[in-house]
Amino acid sequence: MEENSTVQDENASAKKKLRASFLIVLTLTLLAFAFSPGLLAAVTFGVDLGPLSPDEEPLLFAGVEFVLAVFMLIACKDIMRRGFKMLFKAPSADSLVAISAVSAIAASLLLTVQMALTGEMLFHQLLFTPLGILLTCTLGGKYLEARLKARETALDDAGVVPPGAEEMLAEHEAERQKREEEERRRKESEERYRKLEALRAEERRLAEQEARRARGEEPLEEEEKPLPTNEQSSSEEAPDLPKPTPLLAITDSAALRFFAFGLLLAIADAVLWQTMGLDAIHTAIFFFAVLFFACPAALFFAAPFAVPEALKKCRAQKIRVKNAAAFDTLKHVSAIAISKSGGITQGRPFLATIVGEGLSDNTILGLAASVENGSAHPLARVLVASAVSRGARLMRVSASSSIPGKGVEALINGRPVRLGKRTWLEEEGVEVSSSLTVQGDQFAARGKTAVYLATGKSAKGILVFSDELRADMPRTIRLLEALNIETVMITGDCRSAAKRVAKDAGLTVYRFDLCPADKAKEVQMLQTHGHTVALLAAKKQDAEAAERADVILAMNDDEIDPDILITSNDASHIPQLIHLAKRTITTVRLALAISFLAAVLAVVVLHASLFFLGDLRFLPLLAVLSMLGGIIASTLAPTYLRSFKFTPHTLDY
Repeated sequence: MEENSTVQDENASAKKKLRASFLIVLTLTLLAFAFSPGLLAAVTFGVDLGPLSPDEEPLLFAGVEFVLAVFMLIACKDIMRRGFKMLFKAPSADSLVAISAVSAIAASLLLTVQMALTGEMLFHQLLFTPLGILLTCTLGGKYLEARLKARETALDDAGVVPPGAEEMLAEHEAERQKREEEERRRKESEERYRKLEALRAEERRLAEQEARRARGEEPLEEEEKPLPTNEQSSSEEAPDLPKPTPLLAITDSAALRFFAFGLLLAIADAVLWQTMGLDAIHTAIFFFAVLFFACPAALFFAAPFAVPEALKKCRAQKIRVKNAAAFDTLKHVSAIAISKSGGITQGRPFLATIVGEGLSDNTILGLAASVENGSAHPLARVLVASAVSRGARLMRVSASSSIPGKGVEALINGRPVRLGKRTWLEEEGVEVSSSLTVQGDQFAARGKTAVYLATGKSAKGILVFSDELRADMPRTIRLLEALNIETVMITGDCRSAAKRVAKDAGLTVYRFDLCPADKAKEVQMLQTHGHTVALLAAKKQDAEAAERADVILAMNDDEIDPDILITSNDASHIPQLIHLAKRTITTVRLALAISFLAAVLAVVVLHASLFFLGDLRFLPLLAVLSMLGGIIASTLAPTYLRSFKFTPHTLDY
């Protein structure tokens, strides 16, 4: 809870700062506009401005605009500082803004110097006003992005909330608070235990030292101090690294490409014009002007305009996107691991039948429920509920131990009772009769989960669980195949049971007899083969695999916190989500491409202006039109997303 409130406070603070910076820069930009294009337009139309005319004191007006530009940069100091800090590490969109801002200042100052040296009227070529427009666009896009990254945006900020969503969110929030409270208490208990153990160890060390001194022996050398805990290390070593701001990584990669292209083009143009006899000042002005064009406004508007449209479509299908950045990863997903229970099947197992050998069904059920009482495993909850409903007697357990992926053993009335897989029981020396073995294999061949119960050194029965296959899973598998995505089922069931379920679902690749750690290894193995892996998880036992996966999907978040929660319980939405993610990224790239073409066109016209007219009279206008092209591209590109429709009952998108 404290962490969530801290994140919300940080988001609110970031939005306030961006909004304040936006208003400051916008005001300064309007003032800069009044001092240059506005006054020049008045002179053009014959309005007598007297001493206010820029023709009278051009250097004074240039100085005023320079001061306004400096205050703009101060208002955007966080962006500038982060941009230069990341320039030589991992250039981002902020780095591009920093370079463009410096280029605009440098080009304008050089123009001012040329005015002072030659007396030419170059006031109309200054880039101070386009610089203000650039910073205004940047701050506006970052403000939209900050809103999008806030937690409430992913829930209900930019669209209609589906019917029943408020009650659903309230239930999930209550469950989340409960889990967080339990986790907090567990951590506090562990911390108290660690402190107590450390205190006892220190007391033992001091007592040993005193005993050695009493015996006249040399005291032991001081032991190394224990390593700090995670909490201590995170608090003591908090590097001042700037957090990445762009919502989609594509904006950062595009920033690097734009910067590289702009820098190379500016250098090539400078060399070209220098060889053609252009003076040094004009060459430098041209160099910085071309570099200024390298920052398209679409970098900051494409994602904040496109992603909300995609989230709106998800909410309409009762899909909660908790991590909007997952769209960037979903586009690259080439493999998906699906947990059998809750993924391939409905996740509502029930006790189908009990096969006993020497014990009654109620006795077997009572022993099994006693062993599993208090466990969080889905089958354990089913056992306890079935025992209570059938009136089976639960017995007191004196000690118990769980072996992940194998089973549970406990002491009841002084006798060991084991419940788990047959292979594990046989490893423990338990004798399983041929009759139970044959019946268990038959149930497994039909896709059932057979759990063996043993008391002492002999198996006494089988508890058979069944879980219905999702009706939409075969269609989901076909949709994933249409997207060339490798689908793998992971389960802890035996081979024959996993094979039958996979066959019914239309799967050809499945992994069986997996413990939680093995599931994580399977996800890692897929990643080793070059796949970006999504995991459809359903239960707490999938947590280790979820830590390895690139994207976590779930039908519910009762036991695991996913990136994307499909509350509609329709698995066929998964491949369509991937398709929507691809279209979202394509939309962003479309906006960037249009913006790039606008920048290239501006550079071409700038070349023509210098070549045919001998000056850069259209420089500010071209800079504004280049940015305007990026903004228009960013606002129109989301229309490409509006044509997308979720069609869960057909293979056609």
